[in-house]
Amino acid sequence: MYFEINKKILLIEINKIYKLLIYLIKFEIYKEFEAELKLIKVEIASPDDIDFLREFTQQLVEGLGQQFDPKRFDWGIQRRLYDPLQRHGILIAINEDNNEIAGMIIAELRIDPFGMSEGYIKQLYLKNEYRGQGVGQLLLKKALEHLKRIKVEKVKVNIKDQAVEASKLYEKMNFKKVYEVLELDLTKDYPND
Repeated sequence: MYFEINKKILLIEINKIYKLLIYLIKFEIYKEFEAELKLIKVEIASPDDIDFLREFTQQLVEGLGQQFDPKRFDWGIQRRLYDPLQRHGILIAINEDNNEIAGMIIAELRIDPFGMSEGYIKQLYLKNEYRGQGVGQLLLKKALEHLKRIKVEKVKVNIKDQAVEASKLYEKMNFKKVYEVLELDLTKDYPND
């Protein structure tokens, strides 16, 4: 009987030590993660960054199997960069070690048909070597802070099915699936009667 009680106490103590070790491991991993992010700064993109924004947008669009349209990009980026409300939503992440642009996010203000302001994450792109390090989360957090400052009530994002990593990031940041978007390409799929 005495041995059974001591065995239970021993198991409880081992379980406590195990939980403490897990906590310490997580804490150390968090500290490493935090240290890595200190090397990344987020700032508002300027007209000087257009070439990087174009390159990243092209990689994002083509990575999703679509054709990049330079004219459409130029029109859209010019409109956003010179609009006082929209320009603050074009953010870039910069590696302070080497001044390399690691990624970008475009968050815009839209007014829905009922007059309510809503935010929209137009695009988020990271270079491969910066993925999985918290840079995307940092960019998204800064974009959401901007949208909140300008009194946006809700934020929406459309995600392609193949963008699994992006989907996980948005879920982690408490985005919820509200509806599905269906698409019909009238140049190819128009139904015949």
